[in-house]
Amino acid sequence: MYRLAVPHADLLPFVEHYWAVSAAPGEVVDLSVDVYVDARADLIFNFGGPYLRGIAGRRPVRHAVSNLDAQRTLPIRIVQRGAVATVGVRFRVGGLAPFLGRPVSAYTNRTPGLPEVFGSAGTQLEKSLSRRRTDIGEQGKLLDAFFRERMVVDEPYLAFSSVKKVMEDGGGLVAVDEIARAEGVSPRNLGRLFGRFLGISPKLYARIVRFQKALRLLMNDEKTQLGTVSAECGYFDQSHFIRDFREFTGGVPRGYKGNYPPKAPADFAPNVVRFIQDEGNRPPHLSWYEEDAMAKAAKPKGARDDPWLLKTPPGTSAYSMYRDDEADPPVLVCQVGTTTLKYQARAIEDLHAMLKKAGDWVPLGSADEGKPAEPGTVEEWGRSPKNPVKGWYGLKKGLRGRFGMYLPPLLEALGLAELEHNPRGNRMRAK
Repeated sequence: MYRLAVPHADLLPFVEHYWAVSAAPGEVVDLSVDVYVDARADLIFNFGGPYLRGIAGRRPVRHAVSNLDAQRTLPIRIVQRGAVATVGVRFRVGGLAPFLGRPVSAYTNRTPGLPEVFGSAGTQLEKSLSRRRTDIGEQGKLLDAFFRERMVVDEPYLAFSSVKKVMEDGGGLVAVDEIARAEGVSPRNLGRLFGRFLGISPKLYARIVRFQKALRLLMNDEKTQLGTVSAECGYFDQSHFIRDFREFTGGVPRGYKGNYPPKAPADFAPNVVRFIQDEGNRPPHLSWYEEDAMAKAAKPKGARDDPWLLKTPPGTSAYSMYRDDEADPPVLVCQVGTTTLKYQARAIEDLHAMLKKAGDWVPLGSADEGKPAEPGTVEEWGRSPKNPVKGWYGLKKGLRGRFGMYLPPLLEALGLAELEHNPRGNRMRAK
């Protein structure tokens, strides 16, 4: 069941709507959502099974925890199968910034967990929403209260909004330098404003504005011609239009004509939401990420019966890991010979976020629980009161250490990090 809720009037300039997708008791849902580049962000509270988030040409990444799916510069596909229970917040363009305490650019093309974005308040909100997961009205009230309390609209944001409107009114065709002069802002400061409040450059946003206009024209009239659309939207030629179209949707314009929903708002950012089993409703333009590939990825390595087979960074010892999402909280089970270690599964996303923030190589510094960890290492972070769980990611008393030994190869296998493989003194960094 797909439901929408309208946010409080104070939030309408920033939040388009709240949405919820849930399965009836005993129902198995196969859901697929294609999200095109539209300069928007989504906050996703996942109370059901894991879902896959894919980008064209890359292996999809498995997500089991709630997260911010922030500013995107590439189209994505979300696939979730089984017990679906999701609540989301769909922000308008630039609508996320008033609720953050840092620039939106910190999250561009990332999916950080709630603790990184909103701290303990985000975790508490997730718990409250979970207790009311069958009532979108009550969830809407919780979300209203959370965002109204956090909302800050300052003078720089108003300046950004003014420039953004000029760009939108001009269909993305007015030169950025010309807009900056007209608004009394230097091009450098304009770039900073867009990085802070939108997470992308002004020139990229101008391209997105033009693309979204073209997409709406296509979807409004099934008889329209590509040449007509490309000319009206200011593309050099039809091939230029198709290149942008492919970059921002992952497909080509055919198949989009005449699919505009009735009574959609003028700034509607069309995406495709569908049930996978409804093959008769499968649009041809979604061929960039075929269903058979998604089906294979739907059961990735990491299950109990198909664990990740890994080696320690020096390559001297083999071990396996699998993810148990039925545990509370979900755990990573690490089998080293006859010894079983367990770590909180969220360590994958949290460690990746830490490495992203570090921006450079971080020493591993593996150590047993009873030994101190070297400062500035992955091992120290994995047991630090300053990390997102405020302590040990390890869960088995006496075996909570070796975080810097067993987690880094997993992130490398998942394509999230680079890892050195020297006899000693290895480091890792985010991809």
